[in-house]
Amino acid sequence: MESIKAPKTIKVYQLIRQTGMSMISAGSGTAGLGIGFYSTQSDAELNRTMEILRDTSTGTGVNKPKFHLFELEMPNPAYTEL
Repeated sequence: MESIKAPKTIKVYQLIRQTGMSMISAGSGTAGLGIGFYSTQSDAELNRTMEILRDTSTGTGVNKPKFHLFELEMPNPAYTEL
């Protein structure tokens, strides 16, 4: 029996809050990944929804916060060439 080999890349999802030209990571994030980073798309989507519902800002137009979700493909640190 052979073990499952680590993939060369992994996907992570980042949630960004944009207010005008200001952009910051938003949400709680997945343990070990940091604020605004999630290991699954469904976790990221849920947190985007929570951030929108939690937002109490009174901005309109350009100053109304927008939340963007990005899929990032990163090198897997567990991957090794054989």
